[in-house]
Amino acid sequence: MGINDDSAAEAIGHRLSRLRRAKGWNQKELGRRMGLKSSQISKLERGSVSPRADILPRFSEVLGVSADYLLTGRSFGETQRDYRLRDRVEALETLPEPQRNHLIEFLDALVTAHAALKNFETKVPSRRRRTPSPQPN
Repeated sequence: MGINDDSAAEAIGHRLSRLRRAKGWNQKELGRRMGLKSSQISKLERGSVSPRADILPRFSEVLGVSADYLLTGRSFGETQRDYRLRDRVEALETLPEPQRNHLIEFLDALVTAHAALKNFETKVPSRRRRTPSPQPN
């Protein structure tokens, strides 16, 4: 079919399944709307086959999402999330309470400083650097 990576096919299949169920459709209904057999929908949803590139636009139309979303789980232009912090939460929760409290205070201060900087940047127009004009001798 189209996409070579098995994990990508499984991820797309999971999104197809979730979107289909969110619409209240069974595989037969989605297959009817797509012009496919329910067995083909089942294989796609399980990730045992990957969708061809030419069928993705039809899926996105029928399911009401972008092809970007079907392929990546993100909409067009949506930034990719950085999961490094989330991945560390479990380990951070094992820190002694005083260290957790310091960490929370630090993170709160960092977020507040970032918000203040962003606010400042939107209110103050950027100034162009002036090149000094030659001084008369």
